[in-house]
Amino acid sequence: MRVLFSNESPLIRFGLAAGFIQSGHEVKVIQGESERMWGQPVEEQLKRFNRAIEKFRPDFIFTEGHPGFDIKTICEAAIRHGIPHLYWAIEDPVSTEYLSMHYARYVDYIFTTTVECIPRYQAIGKKAELLLFGCNPEFHHRTDPKQEYQHDIVLVATNYSSRYDKTEWFLLPLIERGYDIKVWGLWWDDPTRPINLLDYPGVHAGLLPYEELPSLYSSAKIILGMNCDDTSETQTSMRPYEALACGGGLYVAHHTKAQQRLFGDLIFQVKDTEETLRTVNMILGMDQKTRNDLAWQAMYEVHSKHNYRLRAEQVIAAFQRL
Repeated sequence: MRVLFSNESPLIRFGLAAGFIQSGHEVKVIQGESERMWGQPVEEQLKRFNRAIEKFRPDFIFTEGHPGFDIKTICEAAIRHGIPHLYWAIEDPVSTEYLSMHYARYVDYIFTTTVECIPRYQAIGKKAELLLFGCNPEFHHRTDPKQEYQHDIVLVATNYSSRYDKTEWFLLPLIERGYDIKVWGLWWDDPTRPINLLDYPGVHAGLLPYEELPSLYSSAKIILGMNCDDTSETQTSMRPYEALACGGGLYVAHHTKAQQRLFGDLIFQVKDTEETLRTVNMILGMDQKTRNDLAWQAMYEVHSKHNYRLRAEQVIAAFQRL
């Protein structure tokens, strides 16, 4: 099977596209300065899209999230080429109405990380199913620790306004009490945001290249996780899959039903500041062997049950049912 990915996000390049390759399929990712559609005028987007299709001749096109192209123009071009277009609504449920439903009008099949959104797509006559995030064991795995990442606690996350409340009771108390903690991600140093890290110099470490994620997660003792939604039975961020797959730091997150359902005792979940501090102190008080044993158990579970080769096979099965 020949699969054309319309976006070069790390989720695709290091994740799902790799899963397709591991399953024996051919992939083409539209990427790089000469191919990327993101940020280009609409006419140039169409030109680049048509060129990729004519050169690669895919069996189907796969789009995830918001790849930055003009939805109507590019999706209608796929229709004119007569090539099935599959869409992964990874921003559900936060952006279902203003993003995913716009794609849904034009594509042939919809995957979502949020099971509760499936009826919305079916209501407009679209086939839809659940497709969870995962890991790529060839990339997300234990590495030798790096000195610059050997902190007690790390977080890689964007400072979204939708989780300011979680930041206040979950993250900031750890920083205020002087734990050895580093945070990577967008908008933590933005003075226009009411919740930021400007009062805590040295905590925000800037942006982390995705290629460094395994090294970071293999070097820290605790990896924090933050989610934008805590109502879904299935929706989580990508982080728990990626963090657990690296077999290093133990994962601590604010409680969600989805994380409990998917990961159970493989992770530590907390519901308030007191429980956060108690859990962090407990983990930091463990000996290294105990932490390693727990991390390796989680890594094995995620590598075997939540890898992107399995996700790719699920996508192929859906395509064959079209």
